[in-house]
Amino acid sequence: MTISFNPEISINSGQMFLWEQIGNSWYGTYGDHIIKFSTSWTNKSSCIDNSKNNAIQFYSYPEVKGWERKVFRLDDDIEKILSTLSNDTLVSKTIRKYPGLRLMRQEPYQCIFSFVCASNTNILMIRKMLKNLSKKFGCKVIFDGKEFYTFPSVNSLNKATINELHSCGVGYRAKAIKALANHIVSGNLDIDYLIRIRYYDAKEELLKVYGIGNKIADCILLFSLEKLDAFPIDVWILRALSRYYSWLFNESENKFKMTERITINQYKVLSATIRNYFGKYSGYAQQYIFYYMREIAGKKW
Repeated sequence: MTISFNPEISINSGQMFLWEQIGNSWYGTYGDHIIKFSTSWTNKSSCIDNSKNNAIQFYSYPEVKGWERKVFRLDDDIEKILSTLSNDTLVSKTIRKYPGLRLMRQEPYQCIFSFVCASNTNILMIRKMLKNLSKKFGCKVIFDGKEFYTFPSVNSLNKATINELHSCGVGYRAKAIKALANHIVSGNLDIDYLIRIRYYDAKEELLKVYGIGNKIADCILLFSLEKLDAFPIDVWILRALSRYYSWLFNESENKFKMTERITINQYKVLSATIRNYFGKYSGYAQQYIFYYMREIAGKKW
């Protein structure tokens, strides 16, 4: 199997939201760092061989050497992962159709707050909210002569008033942001501990936090807490399960409608079934399926 890597489609796949293109370079916010990569190609679908990344240059400010290996999970055994998942017809098709798409490893606190903001809205609005929060509560950084803002610290969000949060356009999520920040500052959310423990135990801890439900918890677990077996289920994944995987579910489990919200119990049943099917790399499968469903629907990133 030829293994490719394309950071551009990876950052434009609904995983991380604070990226901005300027010329042939992309700038991203990663906690209190600004990270950047520049490409020598003009076609978004272009890829490079996994072992030869001279077509892409990586930078950061303040400098963090080798950040790309961490963020783009270049330390994963991607050949083994894709080979395993290629046993599934849809995922195999998607791997071939979108070579170079990678799962990304995010800064945990930024990821948690990002997906709390992601409830019941679209990617463009998520990006806008996070940019506003960063500009109001983050720190200004000048990189390549351009102005950027770091992601707000937990302390700064904890000190923010509800009205200040509302001014960033987060709406009802202000209460959840405030509660989450307080929960973390109070020592009730240990990131290192969550990374060490098993999926179900870590998810149980996240679900104790106001504003975090099943889908948001699964996104956080997958994208920042090393739970590659997490499988977030949103409307796009529901459509895929109905269209391509209905045979996995028995008659009673398959009665949910794609136009309706699923219940907590339905989510648990669907999650357990699909995670059992895809196994320890369920999260990679989810990202490929999610990307495929949005692309064929012509949705913008």
